[in-house]
Amino acid sequence: MTDRTKLVYQQDGEQLLHTAKVLSIVPVSELPKPDQALVKDSSDIEHAVITESTIFYVQGGGQPSDIGTMTKANSSFEVQSVRQPAQGGQILHLGRFVPVGATAFDAGEEIQQHVDAEKRNLYSRLHTAGHILGLAINALCREGVLPPLTESKASHYPDSAAVEFGGLIEGKHKDAIQAKTDEFVRSARPVKIHWWSMEELLEKCSGVTEGFELPEGEVMGRVVEMEGLGSYPCGGTHVQDCSQVGKVEVKKISRSKGISRVSYRVA
Repeated sequence: MTDRTKLVYQQDGEQLLHTAKVLSIVPVSELPKPDQALVKDSSDIEHAVITESTIFYVQGGGQPSDIGTMTKANSSFEVQSVRQPAQGGQILHLGRFVPVGATAFDAGEEIQQHVDAEKRNLYSRLHTAGHILGLAINALCREGVLPPLTESKASHYPDSAAVEFGGLIEGKHKDAIQAKTDEFVRSARPVKIHWWSMEELLEKCSGVTEGFELPEGEVMGRVVEMEGLGSYPCGGTHVQDCSQVGKVEVKKISRSKGISRVSYRVA
């Protein structure tokens, strides 16, 4: 079995520069068909670079992938998307060498990975904000302000950030949700990463949907905790305390087929 790429960001979400060893460089046209489909006709993505470890967040869990560069001497590779392959655990850094015709990396050599700090911060704020919003809604359920609800899924993309719950959230509750979210943001509670057993995770975490499983081969689940407010199983990147998300605006509550969707943005 081929070794999996070590996901450095899961242990240290603040690290934006990292030295990694190149395992291989593959033209997109030579990737397996399912992996070629990840590119979606982008002319700016020409190669996949696979490294032994990475600080680039891999798209998933409702969060976009990091972007940035990988460099060595006079060679530079623009990382425009980072994806899990259809088979195996060797992460695909998709992009192109610049300028056109630049020398590609060699397998076995070390390169420097640089994550775009502005994008990482935005995505981390959005992801943590989504969890804070979800916990605020759960708290209002416990207080009897909202009816019993079942948390389902979330998106933390800049243009489509939202949390979804099974059950009815009426529009009249928007102000109460905003107020509770503001309260949690102001609390500046620390945001901590834990590794918990499946038993502890199921007991303590919100947002655990039916059929939830740990990644293949894993026995401990990665959890993000907003200290004293609640926790979620999560592989994403986050800010260090709740206040660092900035202003979370509850934009809209929409309802369809028994699902209530609460959209938000950060400022």
